[in-house]
Amino acid sequence: MYEPPTYVSWPLLAVVWATTLLRLALVRSTVAERRMNAALVFASLSLVLQRSLAQHWLDLWFGYGFANTLSNVCIMLTAASLISLFSAWALGPARLPRIHVVSLSVCLVAGAILIGLSAPARSRGVAVADEGGWLFAAYCITYATPILAVALLNLWISLKAVRSATPGRERRVFLAVIALSLFEVLDMGIVVTTGVVNAVSEDNVLTESHSDSGAFIRLLAVSAGALISVGPVARVLIHRRRSRRVARRLHPMWLTLTGAVPEVVLELRPEDRRTLSARGRLDRMSVEIRDAIMILDRHVVFELGGPTGTAPPVVTATRLHLACLARRAGHPAHGTGGTTHLTDVGGEPWELARLADHWRDAERVATGLWARRLPQFGGPEDPSARVPAQV
Repeated sequence: MYEPPTYVSWPLLAVVWATTLLRLALVRSTVAERRMNAALVFASLSLVLQRSLAQHWLDLWFGYGFANTLSNVCIMLTAASLISLFSAWALGPARLPRIHVVSLSVCLVAGAILIGLSAPARSRGVAVADEGGWLFAAYCITYATPILAVALLNLWISLKAVRSATPGRERRVFLAVIALSLFEVLDMGIVVTTGVVNAVSEDNVLTESHSDSGAFIRLLAVSAGALISVGPVARVLIHRRRSRRVARRLHPMWLTLTGAVPEVVLELRPEDRRTLSARGRLDRMSVEIRDAIMILDRHVVFELGGPTGTAPPVVTATRLHLACLARRAGHPAHGTGGTTHLTDVGGEPWELARLADHWRDAERVATGLWARRLPQFGGPEDPSARVPAQV
């Protein structure tokens, strides 16, 4: 069997397995995502089973050609996962909840038949294609039938869906699936034709040519599928990176605010904290910051800067620092406890991060103002003794 050059096969194999492992780690929240992951796992295993090292050891233990048959079984299991994946896309995951188990079971039965059909050839130390005859034709038909059914089903669903798909990424994905489905229909048609021609004719040129090119064709098809499915991985990684970056910006402000108002910290069990995603940590941190601001609102100094609704971020940050100092020092609250400062700060993580960018500068200003003993914090009530507090 023809094996692609190392400089071609190894980079493509690395792309396939990297995509598979990243999806298993990051993209598994929905039924469709898990079924896509299953398809990638089986397809990736089929590629590994076609490598020379895997073939050498499996053929040594179970007979010549066993690795190739096992690779074909993995491709059928890939087809079973794709059937259930497109069922979830077209009908919803609740419509046929057991379709994945049923389709995998059917393909496992077909795989057992393939192993049985290839047994006579393996016992004589030859490939099933070299065995020829109607045994090889039955092998080809058994292998091609589930994959051909999947390709036709995917093609039908995609042709219907592409017309109503939104322009952009969604439409491009359906067009790519249509192209891959057409390719698989053609390829499986060649497989069936190969088996029949081999059975009725002494000339097996078609068998040899398809067998030689099959490994490379499969590598290209699986690589294309991996590239289609890498988009969600990239989006998860980008969102996780952004969440961590925003969380790092918020952390100094969170430490100060929760140090003054520790009751806002939401307790988690250690095992739950370890499994919390980067976005989940950011959301919890944002909630705790907003809750702390609501409590500190009654301690805020209104004399700094301009009106509360138009104050620059450094002024708002200074007000919050002074409110934290006042609460820690045990000074009584004042004001009405309204939500003026929530309106000023904003509740989204990126709005809080914009305020957090001025947190260090505001801390220095607040420390200086606190040292002046303003009357709001227990300083002299005589206005003549006050030092003007301007930011």
